[in-house]
Amino acid sequence: MKYWWLALLIVGIFAIETYIVWLMRNNRKACMITLFVISTILLVYKTVEFAYYRIAHKGLYPVEFSHITYFVLGVTVCFGIKKMRAFAGICSVLAGFGYIVAACFSPDSIITEASAVYYIPLAIIQHEVLWFAGCLLLFNTDKYSLKDIWVPLVGVVAMIVFSILVSQRIIYKDFAGYDNMIIIKIITGRIVEYLIGAEKVTVAKQAITASVLIIAAIGIFVSFYFVNNYAFKRREKNGSQIKGADFEIGLSNLILKRK
Repeated sequence: MKYWWLALLIVGIFAIETYIVWLMRNNRKACMITLFVISTILLVYKTVEFAYYRIAHKGLYPVEFSHITYFVLGVTVCFGIKKMRAFAGICSVLAGFGYIVAACFSPDSIITEASAVYYIPLAIIQHEVLWFAGCLLLFNTDKYSLKDIWVPLVGVVAMIVFSILVSQRIIYKDFAGYDNMIIIKIITGRIVEYLIGAEKVTVAKQAITASVLIIAAIGIFVSFYFVNNYAFKRREKNGSQIKGADFEIGLSNLILKRK
């Protein structure tokens, strides 16, 4: 790995962000304001970016898991949609952590696959921000009920169906990168080719990889809820004072206050 130092840098930023999330665990108001700022910037930036691609006929659309997550996170937090917070948090954590894992396995690809040099720091910053925002949503804002797990599950299924429609060129027929869609690589097991650097992997290995990843994803979804509940119960047991426990921010909250 020629660019091993890049993997160390990405992991280092990841560790610092995780520590900051832990430091902010008892200040919900600060977490909500931070989330609102991050989400607004991402939503505006990504809307402008993909609008430009559309106008310029670049053949680029928000079809990747991380691309969709930017909009899910932005809309959820900016508009104050409480029911979707767990979904936005899980997607953000998975997108951010997935990028970090990929960087550890194949840091060279981050350099070689970038279409321009300035995309490298942009990609790193954006994915690290997703991790940070996702952790704030999942562990520092609300206590989520397991009975609502259907919301993120339905959301992810919708993302997968959307990706399949794109990969089959049913929608976005001029999309320039349908052969390299990460979601498609994951559900077909082809992601193993990327992780181990092999040019060709057997169908059996692809099937096993896809099955393991799907089972792992379901386990991760459930575990997030249990970890979330454990974290909040621990704070309640310790008698931690949560600053801004009832603080809300978002367009829907502002509208309700005016009414």
